[in-house]
Amino acid sequence: MKKKAMALLLSAAMVASVLTGCGSGDGGNSSQPAEESRGGDQGAEESKDDGGAADEGQAEAGDDGEYYVDEDGNKYKKFDDVQLKMLICWNGGFKTADDQYNNDVAKAIRDKIGVTVEFEGINMSETEKLNQMFATGDMPDMINAPYWGGSAGETGVIKKGGNEGRLIDIKDLVPNYPNIADAYDIGVISRKYLENDIEQENGARYVLPTEVAGSKEDIALWCYGVFVRGDVPEALGIDEKSIKTSEDLLDFMKKARDYGFKDINGNDCIVATTYHNGWSYNDYAASFDEKKLTSYALDENGKVTYNKLSENWVNKNLFIWELVHENILDKECFTQTDDRGKEKVGNGTALFSCAQYGITVDATKMTGLYDTHPEMRYIPVGPLNYQDGSPLVQTESEGRSGSPAIIFPTTCSNIDAALTWLDYLNSKEGTKLVCYGFEGDTYEMNDQGQPRMNADLTKRYGENQEAVKEELRERGIMYMASRTYVAKKNTLWFGEPGPFEADALDPYIVEYRKLRPAEILPGYAIDALAPGFEGYEEFSQWAFDGEKENEYTQRAYFADTEEEARQILEDYQEYLRTNDGGKMQEFLDYMTEVSTSRDDIVY
Repeated sequence: MKKKAMALLLSAAMVASVLTGCGSGDGGNSSQPAEESRGGDQGAEESKDDGGAADEGQAEAGDDGEYYVDEDGNKYKKFDDVQLKMLICWNGGFKTADDQYNNDVAKAIRDKIGVTVEFEGINMSETEKLNQMFATGDMPDMINAPYWGGSAGETGVIKKGGNEGRLIDIKDLVPNYPNIADAYDIGVISRKYLENDIEQENGARYVLPTEVAGSKEDIALWCYGVFVRGDVPEALGIDEKSIKTSEDLLDFMKKARDYGFKDINGNDCIVATTYHNGWSYNDYAASFDEKKLTSYALDENGKVTYNKLSENWVNKNLFIWELVHENILDKECFTQTDDRGKEKVGNGTALFSCAQYGITVDATKMTGLYDTHPEMRYIPVGPLNYQDGSPLVQTESEGRSGSPAIIFPTTCSNIDAALTWLDYLNSKEGTKLVCYGFEGDTYEMNDQGQPRMNADLTKRYGENQEAVKEELRERGIMYMASRTYVAKKNTLWFGEPGPFEADALDPYIVEYRKLRPAEILPGYAIDALAPGFEGYEEFSQWAFDGEKENEYTQRAYFADTEEEARQILEDYQEYLRTNDGGKMQEFLDYMTEVSTSRDDIVY
């Protein structure tokens, strides 16, 4: 009888759908871009094989006690009211329901699998918080943190913690949970990411990649760019769509600076701002960039070069200096919080904004400017072109090469319950629950069998997005998925990236997505070969230290003269060239040598 039940379960697993989350690519929550991608047929076959093996493990676990079978036949072990804590290690906090234990969705999940997870956020540097936790040993059951790979500070801290035995190796555990098992599939993540950042000593895997695309349809479009208050180009007689270079943009901004615009309160305006810690002032200088995946290039002599040693890098940063020097770029923006940036945009105080379009749109809806002053709605500039004149796109590798990730400290009170909870949230049923709520209450099924938020909520969402989000959040709807989805399949399953988006996504964002599409740049990114350089770990700590770079660049931005600014930037380049006995040139010689080791290298 047990064998027959097992066979039925395995058959169900072969047709069951797996994984996802409900975050919108343009949601105001995310602070970093996601380069999603997809797997080919081989990856799909690997995923099926993993699913079968995983279900067998789940069946054996379930035979020892109660279990829950969802609407697609997936089977989950049921626990006895396990309560876990999860830290969302992203500076800026994390909005949750006031009651994370008794909200409707939390209770529904607990009824099914007996697990409840409560979240907390941070308002400090992610790297600092990670270092603090590893130093004190005071850690929650799960942590969602940046894991961009390579030399990123958070990545180094997490790798060190794993290799020192402070994190649970989940390599052999994840295949037992079929809805998150394809997190490591090539195409969902890149081979570069898997080999260089996910797999550690002895093949251990301490991180579960999240916020990656589980289907072609689910590549998130982040809509980066430059945006201008709508009345500005009209008053100046300028076609904002004609702005294609950073120099064009500078001329546009100077005219806006000199016109005398006021915000909605009648106060003087600043010309341009950013969001937290200058995110992302580089958008204003985008036409200095090339369309590529890495910070390396191959020169005419076949030598690998590093962008930050180039004259173009100096000129790009001198452009930012000019924005500051000309009283265009808000001097406070390099140290301000997201809330401060949103306040400036929401009141129309900043004539230009940048980063993700959704952040700007949300800021104006929160203050009411979007509806009360429609002439001031921010609209896209350009978009700008790359330095070769081709239009900006969202470049993607074949599978994501760096992502948010979940780690599990060895202090985790119940790793089985934690992974089961993630497994359920990433099932089709679980995703529908945490994203849409309850059929007949918050959503109905359309004639394609897809959930759609009910007419009343959809109408009110179009009128006041934040109020509806708050209302749903108090019931537990939408917030859980935003930092727990693994390989997203919302569009594949439900026909929309997130709730309301098929019916109520802001039309300005819909149009801008068409202007900034994703483009896959196939090949093996050369920076994946960098860790093979002898002494790379020690070298990378100073060579790719973002804080050190910021020390130089921000001093340059506030220099009195262009000559002084240039000298500071060139001093940084000299530091890179000469530090540690000229190790940078040794590294670039190594990169040149290995650049011929494969025939699919891309830059």
